[in-house]
Amino acid sequence: MERYLIVFRGATVDESEGPQHDPARWDAWYGALGAALVDRGGLARSSVEVPSRLLGPKLNSSALSGYAIIAALDFNEAVRRAEECPIFDEQGSVEIARLL
Repeated sequence: MERYLIVFRGATVDESEGPQHDPARWDAWYGALGAALVDRGGLARSSVEVPSRLLGPKLNSSALSGYAIIAALDFNEAVRRAEECPIFDEQGSVEIARLL
């Protein structure tokens, strides 16, 4: 089994608007991953991008929304597991990377 980082991306939500994520749906997805869930990671309320050391932070449309680490046999299995993620119901997306 290899480890995969799943990065959740979605629109940045201002903290005054409250959390965008439905905790019950996320808990159900984490539970369905079972032993494949290596690190539950965390969900974010807002984020900024720092494009270089010389420029200040800026908001972007595909802001970081959180992450998790899972175990899978290969990229195909990691993608199958990620496809059930609630971020897609929140108009977000995922990025998956195999960890060394």
